[in-house]
Amino acid sequence: MKFSEASGQLANLNYCDYSLKDLIDIARSVSNLKSSTLDAIALPLPYESRQDLVSINDLNVSIKYQRKMRLKKVIDKLKSHGTFNKEAAGHIDVAVRPNGKIYVWDGFRRTFMAGIVGLDYIPASIYRHPANRTEKQCEEYEAQMFKIRNADSETMKAEEIFRSEVVYNDPSALKFLDFLKECLLDVEGLNPGNKLLGGMVLVKSCWTNQHITETNLITSSRIIQKSWKTDPLISGYLMCGLGKFLDVNSELDEPFDHDEILLAFQEFINVKPPRKQEELTTRRLNKAPNESIAYSIATNVLGIKGQQLKQFIDCVNLDKAEIDLIEQD
Repeated sequence: MKFSEASGQLANLNYCDYSLKDLIDIARSVSNLKSSTLDAIALPLPYESRQDLVSINDLNVSIKYQRKMRLKKVIDKLKSHGTFNKEAAGHIDVAVRPNGKIYVWDGFRRTFMAGIVGLDYIPASIYRHPANRTEKQCEEYEAQMFKIRNADSETMKAEEIFRSEVVYNDPSALKFLDFLKECLLDVEGLNPGNKLLGGMVLVKSCWTNQHITETNLITSSRIIQKSWKTDPLISGYLMCGLGKFLDVNSELDEPFDHDEILLAFQEFINVKPPRKQEELTTRRLNKAPNESIAYSIATNVLGIKGQQLKQFIDCVNLDKAEIDLIEQD
């Protein structure tokens, strides 16, 4: 079977009950699954003999309350981790109905991945329905448990995920942590004693995709901290906007040096009451946040005018309509 055929079948299952083995067999029938996926990952050893194991061949799933099975996502996850990580997979949750049939109510994808890589058993936490429940009542209760476990569960913040990546020594996370240390910034207590970074996702994106040079992001963080000395948190939007300003500044015929920029920020703040970081970020454009904040810095902090401003606008690539949006009251 072609991958597209198998993927289509699994993504468009009828809203009824299936044997896990039958669904796994669809995936394993893909003609190049072994060469394209299984040969590229480390196949796990079977679980050691233990009382909490259930046979994957005995498991069923109700598609009525489960999410769609996306074969490509499952395969990509196996490839990205290099194996089926049994420890991370933990226990699945199954329910035994009065007729003796066992249903996976949480852990459908983990069971599916385990079957793809050739495991016959998987650890499970077992719930037994009362003997007087009908099939419909069993299904409804499993769906309720599934909703409570998944739909109502708290989603991990990007910062929390980053912390976990650092804990298990993910190389890219460790590199980003080194960058944060250069910026004198803290996220989730990973660089204690430094100011907190608000808006890590934007900063990480700019750093990862090199939208702004690393050196200028570091300089930006330090200028902001020297300017807003008592603020416990550094705005990620302002950090990236100032970083973009520094990138563009180097292209100007008459660029400002860093001391001039720092002095301009300190003078900008030194009013009563002192100006806040947000005053430079609230008028940002959704489609060009860094560029629009850089423009606000250029005009409100550095006081750029005339031909120098025209050159700045050309470099930052904002059109007249966008400028009008930034400047409107």
